Amino acid sequence: MLSNATIRRIFVINRLIVDLTALIFSLFLAYAFRYYVQNPPFYHPLSIYYDNFAVGVMVWILLFVRSDLYKYKAQLCKYDQFFTVLGNGVLATLTIFAYMSLIKEERYARLTIIYFGAFGIFFVSFGRFLLRKLHNKLRKKGYGVRNVLIAGSGKSGEMLENKIRNHPELGYRMVKAIRSGDFNSSSNHYSEAINRLFEEIFSFAENNRIDDIIYVHARSYKEDIMKLLYFCEDRKITLTIVPNLFEIMTKKIDFTEIGNIPLMKLKERPLEKWQQYVKRIIDLALAIPGFLILFPFMVLVWICIKIDSPGPGIFKQERIGKDGKVFTMYKFRSMQVYAASLPPTRARTNDPRLTRVGRLLRKYSIDEIPQLYNVINGEMALVGPRPETALYVDQYTSWQRRRLETKPGVTGLAQVNGVRGNIDSVDERVMYDIEYIENQSISLDLKILFATLLVFPFQIKAE
Repeated sequence: MLSNATIRRIFVINRLIVDLTALIFSLFLAYAFRYYVQNPPFYHPLSIYYDNFAVGVMVWILLFVRSDLYKYKAQLCKYDQFFTVLGNGVLATLTIFAYMSLIKEERYARLTIIYFGAFGIFFVSFGRFLLRKLHNKLRKKGYGVRNVLIAGSGKSGEMLENKIRNHPELGYRMVKAIRSGDFNSSSNHYSEAINRLFEEIFSFAENNRIDDIIYVHARSYKEDIMKLLYFCEDRKITLTIVPNLFEIMTKKIDFTEIGNIPLMKLKERPLEKWQQYVKRIIDLALAIPGFLILFPFMVLVWICIKIDSPGPGIFKQERIGKDGKVFTMYKFRSMQVYAASLPPTRARTNDPRLTRVGRLLRKYSIDEIPQLYNVINGEMALVGPRPETALYVDQYTSWQRRRLETKPGVTGLAQVNGVRGNIDSVDERVMYDIEYIENQSISLDLKILFATLLVFPFQIKAE
């Protein structure tokens, strides 16, 4: 039986084979489309394209290697891979044109090269999408996974455990979680506790197959970290050290150095002032036309709600926005009128409070359309953390309150990654929101908007 390490190498070979197959297929399709579908007034045999296409395919693969597309890694947005392929495909196409200009080739159609790039982007992305689905299924069954030992304490360790357990498709199997407990300020108590922790780590790793040790620490001395590092090096175990996550994550981190001394620099604001203006312009440029175009449809939805059940067609509720400011958020009513008098609870599939029309509205996220008015009014953005009621915000811990640093959004990173409001713990959704704030950019907003158009019609929302 093949080892997990061998299976992981096979996964890499799979990606390379899929990419090459997609590119070769795109080559023939581009040529056929140009010369047999469009039927230009001139004809060139396929053979004269071979050298240029060979250069193109080589550039595609080298760019993919440079972009780490042959390494498995969790992505911020599930569509990041598509945008990486898109960017590399455009760059590879431009490289072919540069090569053609250097050898002064003028005897064949440039459109064929452009078609090759366009088809390549589509078929490589589609092939990788199907392959990713297959690999995820295999990882869920335990093939190609990495055995992980989590050691340490605190909220960071708990969230890592939940993430690995709830998402086996990430390719990790947690074989052991060793908690150190809360350390006393006393140095003697700390020494005893850390010694016990390391003894248990070493003992377990000696007697079990471990690929990764993830060490989550609130406080550690350099000697302790070095001891663990040397142990992992001797046994070919990958060591990952997670610092006190909820202290480090208060700002965006840049790595720099003075001489050969590495430094971590904390950025105060992810978005520059001019980027905030651009974000607002994009919001208005999309929300105003969207509201006007959808207005007749909104009237039709409003009528259907009124016919289906007694009560208003629009549901208004106070939500907490940027910097803790209260605003009125608008939605199409999807629940019975009596639900408004009950304490706020997250809706679930088959929730008895939902109306017949409301189930359909939530399934396709139609109930959120009136929030375009909130975007136009400046209370919300198209992209951002979903706004919560005061009841939930009052229960936030200090790190969760970081969600209030930016305007709430109609859609967000959590939503396009399939993390909805019906999960038992809000920690995972909040983590995506914090990740969005830490990595906020115009390009990330555009990615999320693009992903929203793809995933919203196919996901049942319960929020």
